[in-house]
Amino acid sequence: MGRRIVFLALVPLLGCALQDPTTPVPQPDTLILGRLVAVREVPQEPGVWEVEIRAGLPETLVAVMRREGRPVPQLEKDLAVKVRVTRDTVCIVEGVPTELAAFRVGQELAVVPKPGTCAMVGSKLLLAEAGEFYHFASYEVHHLPRALQTLPPSVTSRTDPAKINSAGQEQTPLPLADGRVVYFAAGLLPPVQEGGEPLGAVRPGMRQAGGALARWAVGGVRPYRVVWQEGRWSSPEPVVFPGLAEDASARITWLNESETECLVEVVTPGAPTFLAEARREKAGAPWGKLVRSPLATGAQTGGGQRFGREGKSLVWTVMTANGSDLWLAVGGATGQPLEPRINTLGSEWAPRVGPGNTLYFCREQRQLLFAGGIVQDVRLAGTQRRPLLEATPARGGTLLFFRVPRYAPGQVEWDLAVATRVGEGWGPPVPLDEWRPAA
Repeated sequence: MGRRIVFLALVPLLGCALQDPTTPVPQPDTLILGRLVAVREVPQEPGVWEVEIRAGLPETLVAVMRREGRPVPQLEKDLAVKVRVTRDTVCIVEGVPTELAAFRVGQELAVVPKPGTCAMVGSKLLLAEAGEFYHFASYEVHHLPRALQTLPPSVTSRTDPAKINSAGQEQTPLPLADGRVVYFAAGLLPPVQEGGEPLGAVRPGMRQAGGALARWAVGGVRPYRVVWQEGRWSSPEPVVFPGLAEDASARITWLNESETECLVEVVTPGAPTFLAEARREKAGAPWGKLVRSPLATGAQTGGGQRFGREGKSLVWTVMTANGSDLWLAVGGATGQPLEPRINTLGSEWAPRVGPGNTLYFCREQRQLLFAGGIVQDVRLAGTQRRPLLEATPARGGTLLFFRVPRYAPGQVEWDLAVATRVGEGWGPPVPLDEWRPAA
């Protein structure tokens, strides 16, 4: 591996004699490693499970340390660990968020506690609430990729440019024609091992004329389009805007149904991000030059969507040194920031207007919606939380398109998925490659 592995050791509290041994005493946040012993529902707390873990270093980690001649730390004998798993915990198996029910007794685990929840009871019981609950193999791939001699096939095999999702970045899904046409942004991720190749599918438009990767391709994104035809998804085709700088990233954040007008967020290194407009005569014709949107006021703008009668209203993102907020211009009037229930000290971005003027938006790394004067989480079906971002409802309101995380080597990469309306909520996420639009 060639680099030092840093562990957060499980160190029991050295309590004084006068301390009540039954009272939990707060401890610094610590990574918890061990094997699953038992899972019990907490009867008096619906949606909460207590997981008992036998603390210990995973066998694969011990093997790496011995191979490199490093001392293997000894954890405290008879240390018991009890972890609370709630509806807000993210459970990860094979790099994908899932449910606690997917774990089995005896499996090796890694638990990242929710900040501020670690506590000791006496000197032999560690308590915590799980923020992220990993099968250890997934934790190792995500957090310790340099400890692996080879990357798993779930990473190295996802390079097909004919597919929508890959081991790179797929972001900003925009459905048209009831989901039978989808625009999205895609790019490659930097390699995580020395001498490795960038991760993801090398798609059309990602290479220069001489064959080298384009300057934007690794770490940036550009727009692509797919269409459902003859019972399958077409291969993603690049959407080209003339005059775009070679190192600039671009993502389409809104299109009209006829595919003749769009809004594009343009990010160029060393220059302010801005929201641009582009037009063309008809679908399939070349796009015209990108022009900064006159309605989207602000030094740095992005992530906009038109809505309302004839698309004359605009909601967009204004970025500052301290974060970002959402602004609104109705019917072509001068824009104003949205109300404090939406704009906070956190960063709000990716506004999307759904049926009934429901506003979907992201705050930091959470997907929210604003409806009936209330801001609420957007949740997918499942007992534990399945993160999503950039949720965009299809026009009919019965489908939701979004991106979901995969906990890849050293970074989080994003795939595109779809969920169907179920009552007042949404069903489980279906990867876009596997989803089939209704006839």
